[in-house]
Amino acid sequence: MMGKKRDDASARSATNTPMMSDEDLHRISKQHGNASIQGASGASSFSSLSNSDLQIADQYMLLGKALKLKGDYVAAIQEMSKALEIRRKVVGKDHPDTASTYYQLGICYTQAKNYSQALTELKRALTLGRICWGKTHEDTGCTYYQLGIVLNAMEDYDLGLRELRKASEIFENILGKDHEATARTFHHMGDSYAGKNDTTGALTEYSRAFTIQVSQLGRHNPQTIETFRKLDIHMRKPEY
Repeated sequence: MMGKKRDDASARSATNTPMMSDEDLHRISKQHGNASIQGASGASSFSSLSNSDLQIADQYMLLGKALKLKGDYVAAIQEMSKALEIRRKVVGKDHPDTASTYYQLGICYTQAKNYSQALTELKRALTLGRICWGKTHEDTGCTYYQLGIVLNAMEDYDLGLRELRKASEIFENILGKDHEATARTFHHMGDSYAGKNDTTGALTEYSRAFTIQVSQLGRHNPQTIETFRKLDIHMRKPEY
């Protein structure tokens, strides 16, 4: 299952810098009027079931996110898991809030570098999300994106590239070809190719990302600088 591991130490260092956090994804969703990926509560729609329970679940999620931002991932996962248990019981296993909670757990496990568990939670989020969000929904794209990052971190570059390519197609259709989220996805696709020792593929994707980032973010933005650094590493290889 695992992709080819890389021998070049400098090139390996070029593949391990995730560039879009879940806070970034939340900002993107808010810009497009769609914040469900963050687990926006469905309490108003399900007040007849248990409004108070859903409010408690929301509080667990807020606490979990606060703990995650502090770097206390064990405690964050505990609080988010409490929210998940309530949401599964109240709104059901196939509700968008349940899917978004799996997604948030996946993010938390990713940041804790527990990639195998992150993969499990994100796959659950994707399975539900394709049903309740839709196969081409932005939130589904965000989940593909995060799966790609996790798979790259696990050095399964072929599968990472596959998931990132799906994310890029959704982002291009919804956000646009010149959006920063699209650029970041190209950047991580470059990481996938770099992990496969495919210098041509890596340069192609890093170049696509860099062009957009220069236009949208400017040459001195940290993301633009990071992409340029990786471009430089690969352009210095003997075959180039």
